[in-house]
Amino acid sequence: MERVEKAQAVSLPQTAVRVRSAIGTAVVSWHGDPDETDGQHHVEWTVDEDLHWGENVQLSALAEPWLGQDGNHVILRGRINVSEADIAVLEVEGSLIMFGLAAPLPEGIAAPWVEIRVAAAGVSLYPVQL
Repeated sequence: MERVEKAQAVSLPQTAVRVRSAIGTAVVSWHGDPDETDGQHHVEWTVDEDLHWGENVQLSALAEPWLGQDGNHVILRGRINVSEADIAVLEVEGSLIMFGLAAPLPEGIAAPWVEIRVAAAGVSLYPVQL
């Protein structure tokens, strides 16, 4: 469950919301009813950007989950695993976010802590009913 509230962001294609969680905040796109943004929601995170090792994903020196923003980029820190179907799954404080891979991750890393830096315009929240 995340707390969201409407926010101003000219670079986002949808309604912008500031998502607040126990591990940080960021401004992202909201794909639910614009009149129902404010409040606590169960959400599905989607990211429309493939991972490029050494470019938008790298090992993290810190082994703790985090969500933040740096200008027009959202930063997610968590543990990453790759499925047999070459889908990267980032676990951030109990939430799972799937990513495509531009190329395989380096050999020999198993569930490392990573930081992923992606364009905020490609990060979306979809409200879900549990």
